[in-house]
Amino acid sequence: MIIIIISNDAKVAFALLKDRFNYSIRNHWIDKENRIYFIFTNQELMSLLNNQEKKVIKIKKELEQVGLLEQKRMGLNQPNRLYLLRPEVEATDIYLQANAETLDNSGTVKKTGNLYNINSLDTNRDYKETAQLDFSTANFSNAQIEKQNQDLVLHAKEFLTTEDEDGIPFEPETIKLLSLWANNPKQIRKFIGIILNARRDVQELHQDQHLFFMLDDEPELQTKITQTLRRYFNALRSDDKQIKNYENYLYITMKNMFENYGSSKLQCEYKLEHSTNQIAKNNLSMDLGTEYLS
Repeated sequence: MIIIIISNDAKVAFALLKDRFNYSIRNHWIDKENRIYFIFTNQELMSLLNNQEKKVIKIKKELEQVGLLEQKRMGLNQPNRLYLLRPEVEATDIYLQANAETLDNSGTVKKTGNLYNINSLDTNRDYKETAQLDFSTANFSNAQIEKQNQDLVLHAKEFLTTEDEDGIPFEPETIKLLSLWANNPKQIRKFIGIILNARRDVQELHQDQHLFFMLDDEPELQTKITQTLRRYFNALRSDDKQIKNYENYLYITMKNMFENYGSSKLQCEYKLEHSTNQIAKNNLSMDLGTEYLS
């Protein structure tokens, strides 16, 4: 096992990256290989670390060299996708287990090469005594399973939209609607996965335009998701449409919604940017005119 020393700047940067990584988990930023990624531009790190860009690049390279970070180029003028790698911890290492993990005070870390993916987040690593618990459906009667599912579906809007990192980035109204059309938690998760996949695919189609949907910060988009779901369920009950594949129809419906919302969002950003530039030009012209007259 290799023990590697890293600088204090790298330790601070790793803590910042880990915090952003937790935000990605909550918002299900997952690539096509089921790996969790996040975006943290050099400009953001420069501001938070109070360093020049050359220093920030050097820090990120240091984290890459010790196996704690991987960067993936996404094209011209596109921010890199960042992937955290899991350090191997021993009892002698001191870690702060909170919303972010920081390296121990000595700056030592055990190097591994394991990328985080959505299935690798072990939430029971501190509770090994529960390893023998078995909650498979074989251990419950059909009546018990039905009651369990009913309880989870009934309260889905409460525990699926909590503020912790495992919460789904939907408004409670969306989860409440899904629970009316689902018989068990797996079906609710299936709905959620299809919606998030549609969002991911639209984002990837518009990478060159820097289009991202931050559900936590866009209540209008949250409302549109709920409205689109209601139109979808209405179509299922309508006699006018012959829908053969419900999952595919939901994906297409949601993808079209994200496309339309994204187009409107890009248009608004374009108008705002150009109006701001025009105001700046007008102010500059006025300043030059005043200087000329004086």
